[in-house]
Amino acid sequence: MKKNKRQNIVLVGIAVFIIGGIIAYNYHIDQVKIKGLSFGNELQQIQDDVKKFQTNFESKIAQWKEGDLNKEEILEYFQTHISQMEILIPRYDKLIPPEPFISSVKLFKLSTETQLESDKEYGKWIETGERAYKIRSDSLIQESFEYELAALAEYQGAKLGYNP
Repeated sequence: MKKNKRQNIVLVGIAVFIIGGIIAYNYHIDQVKIKGLSFGNELQQIQDDVKKFQTNFESKIAQWKEGDLNKEEILEYFQTHISQMEILIPRYDKLIPPEPFISSVKLFKLSTETQLESDKEYGKWIETGERAYKIRSDSLIQESFEYELAALAEYQGAKLGYNP
């Protein structure tokens, strides 16, 4: 009888240990998912802000081209835009991406930095009228777009569990 009682106690102990391990594992997985979701939301907010700033910038450029803004007004807005973008870029460094997403965050940041450089060159073109600045701006905008596409591919690959 004592032997059966001991066996039952050992079996209950093992069962409790296994159930506890399963609960701890599931809790860990839930925490990873929560952190991943938080990271995804923070990255999306940065990307939304980039898009908003760029859309506003392009709108002001269109107004300037149509004659609704003069050169001084567009250059004044240009300074505001550059300041907004320079404040935004360090937000990428504050992200805590899960390991598979690190390379995509670096590419998103590189895309935004390149976009900013393109915008700066565009501003120099507005200010001076020198065509070389416009050409450089166009080249940088293409480079930025390529970084963004690569970042999106890396991000989607990480979400699906592989690296493209």
